[in-house]
Amino acid sequence: MMWARVKGRTENALLAMPLEAFMFRPGVIQARHGERPRVRSFRLLYTVLVPLMAALRWLLPNQVTTTEHIGRAMINIAADGWPTKVLDARAINTAANLS
Repeated sequence: MMWARVKGRTENALLAMPLEAFMFRPGVIQARHGERPRVRSFRLLYTVLVPLMAALRWLLPNQVTTTEHIGRAMINIAADGWPTKVLDARAINTAANLS
């Protein structure tokens, strides 16, 4: 997939720069507070997955996060930093719960 290659090159370039940058790799994102995907195909997929999201979070807790957790994690990490530069869904959820 071309977007994955572009994202990978971008992440590597940012990590090579002398700045404090963190890469978020959230995996499955559950929209919260009425947010909806903008891309039509994602909206259709989301409509199908919403009823299964609780089971998905239970089965794959380290690969599912929410839009709310991503936002809170970004705020907490901007304020306090984080020990690693690349955060998966599990690290995002952990960082979100620090506040």
